[in-house]
Amino acid sequence: MRASVLIGAFDSAATLPRAIDAVLTQTVADLELIVIDDGSSDDSAAIAHAAAARDPRVRVLEMGRNVGIARSLNAGIEAARAPVVAVQDADDFSAPQRLERQLSVLDRWADVAVVGCRMREVDGAGRELAPRTTFASGDVRKALAHFNPIPNTSAALRRDAVLAAGGYDPRYCYAMEYDLWLRLAERWRVVALDEVLATRVMGSANVAARAERAQTREAIAIRVRALRRRRTLRGASGLVAPVVSYLTPMTVKRARRRRLGQAP
Repeated sequence: MRASVLIGAFDSAATLPRAIDAVLTQTVADLELIVIDDGSSDDSAAIAHAAAARDPRVRVLEMGRNVGIARSLNAGIEAARAPVVAVQDADDFSAPQRLERQLSVLDRWADVAVVGCRMREVDGAGRELAPRTTFASGDVRKALAHFNPIPNTSAALRRDAVLAAGGYDPRYCYAMEYDLWLRLAERWRVVALDEVLATRVMGSANVAARAERAQTREAIAIRVRALRRRRTLRGASGLVAPVVSYLTPMTVKRARRRRLGQAP
């Protein structure tokens, strides 16, 4: 088996069928899909079980109650059978060749632990948006000091490296992948492909929309913790942009994004 793909679902019935289909139609067929139902109150679990009945590659992991993204993804990583674990949010979807391209990097370079990609951004109706997420390609370890260029939903991870690092830290609710990338980058390379291999839906349920300030606050705390862990001030200038963003009123930021054609 080449890859285990994790879809974390919490009240995601409206978009989960599309997310499941995007995984099962990958050009890499030798995979498993683990749908993790994080205590949904809608039909998410039923949709996942129906997919498992149709396709033996699908497994359903029910958390029983809402435990949060970090804990649910950690459970999925523990349950995964493949050496590579990819993540796709339940409201996003991937291009058919996404896994093929990311696996080629991990197969070629044994020192790479995370592979991300460029993402399209669309609104809830599927209309194209100007990118709001900042991107960097290649080895992004230096970029990580300033921002997170790899959204969790675009990442493919080397499972043994993630387990050795302790997985996602459940103290974080909104920026847990950024913390994990920074920890992995201390021992591994972290790479982003300059190819559009996934689509991010920037709707009202998106973390960037409903909890932007909390996400920014977590990102600041994560960077400070990384500087302390490494016992250096190198990269401390990367704190400037998120602090400015945190202090900027939301009304100002949203007005600017409307002018740029970005998600609010």
